[in-house]
Amino acid sequence: MSAAAELVSIIEANGGCFSVEGGELVIRPGEAALPLLDSLRAYKPEIVALLQSRSEQETDSAPDSDAPGLWMLARCVYRDRCFGGVGALFLDLARWCADHGQTAPESRRAFTAALQAEGFAVTTDGLVYGLMLGEDLETVMHFQGVPDD
Repeated sequence: MSAAAELVSIIEANGGCFSVEGGELVIRPGEAALPLLDSLRAYKPEIVALLQSRSEQETDSAPDSDAPGLWMLARCVYRDRCFGGVGALFLDLARWCADHGQTAPESRRAFTAALQAEGFAVTTDGLVYGLMLGEDLETVMHFQGVPDD
C-alpha cells in the first residue's frame, strides 16, 4: 500500500472524510487530520490523484438502475389484458441498453425477477401481464382493424 493510501486509510478509520474541492484537499472533521497534517501536505498530490481515481471507479461501477425504467417509458405500454413475452422484452431491453450506453440486466432470469419485484405478474410460460412493447401493440391493433389515434 502506498504512503498516500495509508494516510487516507488512517484518516478514514478515525472518522475523517475526504473531498477535493476546487483542487484543494478537504478533510472533515478537521480534527481527524491534525495528527498527520505534515504527512498529508507532503503527499497531497498523490492523495488527490488517489481520491479522484476512487471517484472514477465508483462512477464506472455504479449500477444504471434507471435503465429498465427509462426503457419501459420509451419502448413499452401498460395495458390490461395484454401480455408481452419475457424473451422479447428482455432482448429489446438489451438492444436499447446497448444503443444508449446503459447496462442491461445480466440474464433473462434476473430481468424476470426484476419485473416481479416491480409487481408484474409473470406466467409460467414466460408472459408478462399488462406490459408489452409499443410496436407489438401497434401491430396487434393494425391487424384487428383498430384505427390509429
